[in-house]
Amino acid sequence: MKRILLSAALLAAATTSIQAHTLDGIVKDNKTGEPLIGTVIRVKELPNVSTTTGLDGTFTLHELPDKGKVTIIVSYMSYKTREMVVDVAKKDKVDIPMDEDLKQLGEVVVTGHREYRSDRSAIETVKNAGNVLNVMSQQSIQLSPDVNVASVLQRVSGVTMERDASGEASYAILRGMDKRYNYTLVNGVKIPSPDDKNRYIPLNIFPSDLMDRLVVSKSLTADMEGDAAGGVVDMVMKDAPSHFQILANAAIGASDYFWKDGRDYLTSNRSDYTKKAPYEAFGKDYKAQMSDFKKGPVQLKSHSMPSPNFIGGLSIGNRFWNDRLGVMLAGSVQNTFRGTERTYNSVKMASGEQAMYISNLQHRYYSIHDLTTGAHAKIDLTLTGHKLEWYNMYVRTNSKGIRYNNSVNTEYIGADSYTQDDEVRSLSTTQSIFATNLKGTHHLTKDFTVDWSGVFSQAKEEDPDRTYVTLTNTVSRKAENGGDAVSGSIWDANKNIIKTLPKGAERRFQHNKDTDWAGYINLSYDTHFANSVEALWKAGAQYRRKERSNRYYSYIFNPADISQRLDGNGIDQFAHIDWVCKTPYSQASQLNYDSKEHIGGAYAMVTMKSEVGELNAGFRAEHTNQIYTMLQHFRNMGQVGEQSYWDYLPSASIKWTPTKKMNVRLSYYRSINRPGFYEIVPYQIQGEEYQEKGNPNLKRARIDNIDLRWEWFPSKTEQILAGVFYKYLKDPIEQVFVTSDGKIGAGTDAYYMPDNLGNAKNMGFEIDVIKYIRHFGVKANYTYTHSEITTSKREYQEGSAEYKMGVTQTRPLVNQAPHTANISLLYKDTEHGWNAQLASSFTGTKLALVSPFKDADQWDKAMFGLDLSAEKQFKNGISIFFKANNLLDAKRERYLKTVNKSNLEYEGQKSDKTIVGTYQYGRTFLLGVRYKL
Repeated sequence: MKRILLSAALLAAATTSIQAHTLDGIVKDNKTGEPLIGTVIRVKELPNVSTTTGLDGTFTLHELPDKGKVTIIVSYMSYKTREMVVDVAKKDKVDIPMDEDLKQLGEVVVTGHREYRSDRSAIETVKNAGNVLNVMSQQSIQLSPDVNVASVLQRVSGVTMERDASGEASYAILRGMDKRYNYTLVNGVKIPSPDDKNRYIPLNIFPSDLMDRLVVSKSLTADMEGDAAGGVVDMVMKDAPSHFQILANAAIGASDYFWKDGRDYLTSNRSDYTKKAPYEAFGKDYKAQMSDFKKGPVQLKSHSMPSPNFIGGLSIGNRFWNDRLGVMLAGSVQNTFRGTERTYNSVKMASGEQAMYISNLQHRYYSIHDLTTGAHAKIDLTLTGHKLEWYNMYVRTNSKGIRYNNSVNTEYIGADSYTQDDEVRSLSTTQSIFATNLKGTHHLTKDFTVDWSGVFSQAKEEDPDRTYVTLTNTVSRKAENGGDAVSGSIWDANKNIIKTLPKGAERRFQHNKDTDWAGYINLSYDTHFANSVEALWKAGAQYRRKERSNRYYSYIFNPADISQRLDGNGIDQFAHIDWVCKTPYSQASQLNYDSKEHIGGAYAMVTMKSEVGELNAGFRAEHTNQIYTMLQHFRNMGQVGEQSYWDYLPSASIKWTPTKKMNVRLSYYRSINRPGFYEIVPYQIQGEEYQEKGNPNLKRARIDNIDLRWEWFPSKTEQILAGVFYKYLKDPIEQVFVTSDGKIGAGTDAYYMPDNLGNAKNMGFEIDVIKYIRHFGVKANYTYTHSEITTSKREYQEGSAEYKMGVTQTRPLVNQAPHTANISLLYKDTEHGWNAQLASSFTGTKLALVSPFKDADQWDKAMFGLDLSAEKQFKNGISIFFKANNLLDAKRERYLKTVNKSNLEYEGQKSDKTIVGTYQYGRTFLLGVRYKL
């Protein structure tokens, strides 16, 4: 009987499944044909049967009858609700076009403005552009695991990020071209850098929630400034929406770096510091006293945990006066605490040996507090034939940090006792950028347009009272119970410190300011020919005046009593030292200078458009004049210097459109790379191991660039981009080692300095794919890059104390990784309000630091990172989100490709390489809420 009942049940279930019918379909915009994500589909006769469209606009309705007709109700925000009768026996798939809901008020039709925030808009921009682009929309930025522009940018094909010493991603490397070969725009205009040495901008100071989209241009046209070979990063700020809108977000989180034992968070009393160098405060003839220097930077405290991280943002926008006036205000704050552990092994070349040996073992612990704030305001006014726009942007980051460093000379390893230097560095660095831009666009006739803009921008960096204090500890090895003599920290209980003596101290005061005034004007005229052929003629000019000042003052201190025994333990000792100022007059450093730069440019170009493609040809001329004035006159150094030169930069591109969904692009352009002010000022200072020197004769680099790319857009939200690129560099700028007589010996002057190194080439290919299937999607890109440059090196002669000069070695460009890849898996369920993204990134082995010795360059090991974000949206406009970074706790490793057998005795050393340093940052987690009205 049981078997009969079971068989009947199975038969009934099978019959039901056979009778249940499935209907597939896709919902599209009736005009544009783009899929509508998140459309709700209901069956009128079956209230319990409903679904939503996926990321590709498709849907599947289950549990329909196997015959008969049903009424499908399709609804989507800002579109007319549509009812459609379907015969399920005759239809397995339906296409449902939707019409926009245009609300009519009398004779006035209110329509929406173009949407730039969606992924659909980003792909449309790539498709229609006249040059090679990659675009990341606000929608992608918001759903990514990243919170600043630097982190977001690493998801773009061909982009890797250079990290600073504390592990924060800061500078973009585009297509293997070092950061110096790229520039950054805000709303289409160039902004200055707060960096004290370079033109390039640290992108981690820009909060990502101020952006509408990120545009990366990988080829230039004549109407773009010509000093980029890798590419141009344009941060397009939020624009006024078509209706009143409020967006707010707030989140808290933490880093697990400090969750582990022995990783305390260190702070100093930065409320009590010396705000100005005595040299600046009282004049160059003032003799500094110890009372002029406050003790706050060395009053250290240890905390088991820092405060939680907090990130918040608010934007308000609307349009008024029948959409003629738009207003957008946006602000962001990011208050974060992070830590880094760095193992740093100093290496030197022994006389008569070909492999470097470890000369010093160091452990560095960073405790960092970053407070980053940003604000953006925009007003635009549209009248008949005219539009005025006023942008204002301000970002500021204050980074307070303690670096604790213990250092052991390897010659003491194995002794009953050894000396260990413990150094604390305390700093509070503030960087800020302000830019204001007034722009006008005037359609004087149907075909003739004039647009102009005036820009004022200023970047600053202030680094007052950066303090270094070093102690020398004599440590008993017997008390360590077999522990590692070079691990741990000064306050480790395992160490028996016999005595602690003060060694030395330094106080540095640095600040710089970069001020820009710039003006642009463009004229364009549209000519119409037969067969839908149009020609757009453009001509324009620009002028930029830049003023840059740099100040650097240093005071050196010796202990008042070299035999002073310090009381207390651990970090308390740093505040209990009596010092005397060794350099009370602190002659201002040679890095004190004022400089000016005048850049003028003019261009002409024509763009021919037809149904089968687009042809662009242009020519740009730029004149550069750089002037610097040293504030002190030094022996054998000029006080005033100047460089002046013209550059002529042709460009041309072809875009062939064989179908409406496909493009083939071929482009050529010439670009330049100007030296930085810091590089051409004739300074001379003592660096870590060698003297450093500026080069007043340094020339700009000139680069020829070729791109070929095939583009296919299967739908409005999908793309496949595949291309190759080639770059030829004339006179590339690299750091080199030079000597006065070609040999190294006693009394011989030797310097690190920037110089032009012949020619180099950089080539590669990249592929970028975005694909969606229902609720799932994938974004993937891969870039292969190969570069070559041949430079002179030094080589030790076996059995000799001298070096062989003039040896050449071919290597890649600095910071160029041969393999970079990103893969993101996406999930989106509009019906239930779920979004998720699992993002991975891979950066291959890359050259990090060029050595003057043959086979002694330093390399960064390949890194794989994994990040996660998820969001749950509710119908009341509130959503909860979660972001997690570095889930695999990946660490960065720097190494030499040579091995000295004596290095193998140290923990962590490999038999096929010499590890120079490792960097470990920990994981970060963020949980927050977002509101949209």
